[in-house]
Amino acid sequence: MKKILLIKTSSLGDIIQAYPVLDFLHDKFPKAEIDWVVERPFEELVRAHPKINNVLCVATKEWRCRFYCLSILKEIRDFWRQLRRNNYDVVFDLQGNVKSGLILSQVKSRQKVGFGKKSVPEWPNTFFTNKRFNPPAGGNIREDYLAVVKAFFSDTTPCAVSSPSHSNKVTLKISDIQKAAVQSVLQNVFFEGHLKVVICPGSAWRNKQMTLEALLVFLSGVQEHLRCHFLFLWGSFEEKALVDQLHEHFMRHSLVIDRMSLPMVQNLMMEVDLVIAMDSLPLHLAGTTLTPSFSIFGPSLAQKYKPIGPQHFAFQGACPYGSIFEKRCPILRTCPTGACIRELAGDGELIIKFRNWWDSYNRDNCKGKF
Repeated sequence: MKKILLIKTSSLGDIIQAYPVLDFLHDKFPKAEIDWVVERPFEELVRAHPKINNVLCVATKEWRCRFYCLSILKEIRDFWRQLRRNNYDVVFDLQGNVKSGLILSQVKSRQKVGFGKKSVPEWPNTFFTNKRFNPPAGGNIREDYLAVVKAFFSDTTPCAVSSPSHSNKVTLKISDIQKAAVQSVLQNVFFEGHLKVVICPGSAWRNKQMTLEALLVFLSGVQEHLRCHFLFLWGSFEEKALVDQLHEHFMRHSLVIDRMSLPMVQNLMMEVDLVIAMDSLPLHLAGTTLTPSFSIFGPSLAQKYKPIGPQHFAFQGACPYGSIFEKRCPILRTCPTGACIRELAGDGELIIKFRNWWDSYNRDNCKGKF
């Protein structure tokens, strides 16, 4: 294999969850060039990966809205020309929808690989692939992507990301100036003699977030148990308002960190002692590092989406209405209460689970470091 193309256009979290595919391909074909097709708003996470050669960007939303503009037509034409410039030994469509299928139709390759009928997100996508595979049921989403690729190569070895001895650690590329900014945070005298715990309380959806009141109780229990200092991270203005409120209650034990690029956040996470997050993009970034994480899930299945490995623990909030799902709750965005996580208490079972997991992890892996 000399040239390989991946099509995974969105979203940010899904792109990160496909990173193990790069590890597998690079290990199997060290000299192969790997290109990636991605939506322009998400290209930062692809360009920063050290195992990617070329990034091909689409902007389908903008193209649809401004199709009549000559500049947009030129942009579309240039993308198709760039896409068809290369002959690829194999193309993996890990998006699995109609949009990615249309992109796949224009790629020069005899091997066009994607999901089978039982697992493809949008069934018309199967019209554009000529090799299709269904991942085994019940696997983590990272294993699903990897299973499709491994099946094409008839590789029956266990998925590397599921092995406790394996690390899918990757260091995303950042500039020297950005490295200095990350180090200035880590070397702040405020953190001397304390564990550094990154807190990412936000999520794209309200029904994936704990309430402020419950978070305060939970984080108070964490701080009391670890005697740590918090680094509050944020991405949106709504999240900034939330972390400011949290910081007010932990003035002596926390800092609100200036907004960073996603690759900078990942580099920061590599050098802290713990990450606590909701089911969100920062959690998936933490999963690319060796840093342990504790995550809180509600309307999405922790077993499916949490980072893999013994250093990553997830608490699953229970649905009071008895909803059972394999990936996400069908009313995640519309549930009027979001009770599985919005009514979760910060004390009780949640803090007990955290303490038990942390003490066990520390004892077994850190030899009393903490």
